[in-house]
Amino acid sequence: MVYSRRYRRKRMLMILACVLAAVLILGCVLFWFVLRPAHRGLASARVPQQPVFGVRFGSDAAFAQASPEELDTYFQQAVRFAKEHGMNTVFFDVLNEADGVGFRDRTFATWAGAGSQDSLFHKYDPLASLCEIASAEGISVRAVAPEISGDKDWEHTLRRLKKNYAIAGLSIEGSALLDYETQQEIVYIPEADFAKPEVLVKHTLGGEIPNTAFDYEACLAHGEELSLLASVLDSTVERPVLLNYTPPKALSIQYPVQGAKIYTETCFVMGTSDPEQPLTFNDAGVETRAPGGTFGVLAALSYGENVLTLRQGGQEVSVTVVRPEPPKPDPAAPRPEPPEELAHDATTAVEAGTPIRIDGWITSLLRDPENDASINETVRRGAVARVTECVQTVRKGKKTWAYQLASGDYVLASSTTPLSEPSDTGFSFTGASAQKTDYGEAVTFTGRGTPLAYTNMVDGNLVMDFYDAAFAADFAVSDSAMIAETIVEPNDRFTRITFQFTQPVWGHTVEYTEDGTTKILLKKQPVRSDVFGKPLTGVSILLDAGHGDQDTGAIGPAGADAPTEKDANLALMNAVKYRLEQMGASVQTIRTDDSFLSLEDRNRAIITGQPDFFLSLHHNSIDLRVDANQSSGTECYYFYPAGKELAKTLAENVAGATGRANRGAHWGYYYVTRSTVCPAVLLETGFMVNPNEYEQLTSDAQLLAAGDAIARSILACVPKA
Repeated sequence: MVYSRRYRRKRMLMILACVLAAVLILGCVLFWFVLRPAHRGLASARVPQQPVFGVRFGSDAAFAQASPEELDTYFQQAVRFAKEHGMNTVFFDVLNEADGVGFRDRTFATWAGAGSQDSLFHKYDPLASLCEIASAEGISVRAVAPEISGDKDWEHTLRRLKKNYAIAGLSIEGSALLDYETQQEIVYIPEADFAKPEVLVKHTLGGEIPNTAFDYEACLAHGEELSLLASVLDSTVERPVLLNYTPPKALSIQYPVQGAKIYTETCFVMGTSDPEQPLTFNDAGVETRAPGGTFGVLAALSYGENVLTLRQGGQEVSVTVVRPEPPKPDPAAPRPEPPEELAHDATTAVEAGTPIRIDGWITSLLRDPENDASINETVRRGAVARVTECVQTVRKGKKTWAYQLASGDYVLASSTTPLSEPSDTGFSFTGASAQKTDYGEAVTFTGRGTPLAYTNMVDGNLVMDFYDAAFAADFAVSDSAMIAETIVEPNDRFTRITFQFTQPVWGHTVEYTEDGTTKILLKKQPVRSDVFGKPLTGVSILLDAGHGDQDTGAIGPAGADAPTEKDANLALMNAVKYRLEQMGASVQTIRTDDSFLSLEDRNRAIITGQPDFFLSLHHNSIDLRVDANQSSGTECYYFYPAGKELAKTLAENVAGATGRANRGAHWGYYYVTRSTVCPAVLLETGFMVNPNEYEQLTSDAQLLAAGDAIARSILACVPKA
């Protein structure tokens, strides 16, 4: 009996031990699979294959007081926002130094609000909950903690945090936001930087898209700015090869060349040098040089030979130029004959009433026949008008004829062909029909003739004054979705047609076809896109890199074998195209290589392409008898009022992005800007002959900065829907 009781007691103890062991094992399993803060297999722990792109939140003190329900709601909204905007990560600040941490740890207290509903069987863990919410949407989670040097408890806590939670990484914020293990930087964009996309552009100079985090609350408040910032991170657009240029350190004089004849009192001498060594010019120290060693010095020239000498580090380079003396009068020489009368060109006078056809692709109608800048209207090839008077004027050292038209303006005879048939005028139209196009509508007049028309946009209406043309009293445009009403107002001099529209009209062109048909091309207004990261979706831009081939444009201080203006123009165009395409725009280019196109070819491309914006990209120069070190900055030119705001915005933004002076927006009658299709401007980004600016203009970093500023300027001029 005793043995039996002892045996039963021993057996009971063994059974109890087994039960306790089983409970312990079950508890461990339960903790590992159920109660453990997060499972390492969750999607929140996966590191994105592409660069990290996400939102950051949790540093606000309000988080420490938020209840579990409030925190989960916030997490769900933030994760949903990240997914809807193509992001792959959320960044969670886990420490509020005054109130504890946003996770469960044996050393540091969890936020009071998160623990407000704790019970024996349930303890809410903010970070674990965020990982589960993010995993359901396939979003990674990164914890963010401050750098606390020398605190061993905090260091141990961070190691436990990294080990125990389903996070894709831990970032430490000190002087920068760095990955805990790799020390790789994550670019953080706080609210103050949302209006500064150039901050992100600088981080992409090496060609790599940076890991980036945006302040979540700022994202909610600045949606348009976030879209623009996100465009910088688009790696699907191929990064262009720009100039990759570094000025040589060889000692050289690039301008003027050996043996040059210079007729001015001064000459701006340009060349290259080693920026680390002192440089003298004609034994005087050169104090002003660009960082890469290019320089320019204004030299005074005497009559006869002038030796220009550079010395540096035991080297010497010289060129000799000649300033010819003016001829001395000879008292014995016979008195000069009076100057002969100027020769006349091949143009002829015509009788009043003679019809003429405009032959130039674009032709100026001048208020003053002596002044090419007195342009009152630009008319295109094919327009027919009647001459009222002929007057003589002078062009290129020869006399020529100018024809006054019924409008009172003058056209140079060289741009016209006289017509002999009476049927070439007296045009009449009964109506017009519209056809939808990709860019708006084409309105074709019914009737005959190509009469000269003046056009103007007045209060959103297109007003056209036709000379020598009759219109039916019931003239109207059929099948148009853009024209609401057509008003016909005849008078003694012309017939005025006013088109009132159902929607804003961005631009227009009068087109005269070879078969004698008159058309009006109407462009619908572009609008800013709501596609995230692609605010220029649906907007088309035509870019013109000025000069090309044998037309080098301005030459900088490094000479003709270094990048010249044509090269800098093409590189800038590629930088602009890159940023525009990142922003979703459709970009057309007039030249993509070192080729030459005429001004007519460039202007014709605007009519053919029907873009929403046209930019001709150039770099400036100045007469080299002055100190070009004093000439700097960005300026932009427009002809029609539609281009004024774009010109002003470009000058301001490019100057701001590059640190150059803003020389402003100016009216100018450049051939390429004379188009009513769309805002058309010519941009002079900086001065090629200023050594400091030359090194900037040929720097890839500065080219990208200018390209971004130009793209942002276009975006700023696109109307919102």
